[in-house]
Amino acid sequence: MKEPGCVEVSAPKHWPGGYIQSVLEARSDWIKEQQQKLLQRQLATPKFQSYEDHAEVFFEGQSYRLNAVLKSAFPHLGAVTLCQKNKTLTLSLSDPSNLDARKKQLDKWLRAQLKGRITQLLEQWQPIMEVAASDFGVRKMKTRWGSCNIRTHKIWLNFDLIAKAPESLEYVVVHELTHLYERYHNKRFYSLMDHYLPDWRERKQRLNS
Repeated sequence: MKEPGCVEVSAPKHWPGGYIQSVLEARSDWIKEQQQKLLQRQLATPKFQSYEDHAEVFFEGQSYRLNAVLKSAFPHLGAVTLCQKNKTLTLSLSDPSNLDARKKQLDKWLRAQLKGRITQLLEQWQPIMEVAASDFGVRKMKTRWGSCNIRTHKIWLNFDLIAKAPESLEYVVVHELTHLYERYHNKRFYSLMDHYLPDWRERKQRLNS
């Protein structure tokens, strides 16, 4: 079985090797872009999230145990309370046994946390890179960590990034902002990434691991 992203060439026997190589080089940018799409399709498949007591929840690269309490019994708690010391994430609900309510409350909180962090990163990086996204959004994506609409300058970030380490989110934000300079994953794009975020390759590897 071929490795994901492996390139296999089929060509007429009478074609010289040098000519085949020149064709591959001419299409190298397109080939690299397709390889990246295949890799993302393999790695970014979302996993099922359980909302039962003691279910594992990942937040900013760390694991927490989920639990829910009766809101009226703990009025001092917010809708969601994260405890770094005990590695717990507590939901305060009027009906703690309602798994749908747990999902709704947790997803709402995670989305708000992610949007806040994206806003901070855009405020940090847009002046440095001298580009500006017209807007950003968060949504579930099956095959990508992010995307950029070149025409509207709006960027989209994968909801699942809130589970990843902060440096991974920063990498994706810079990656999408770089597309405002260069649409394709070509030499110019990678050169810009090297300039703005020299360790982006290591961050990408950790993100996809």
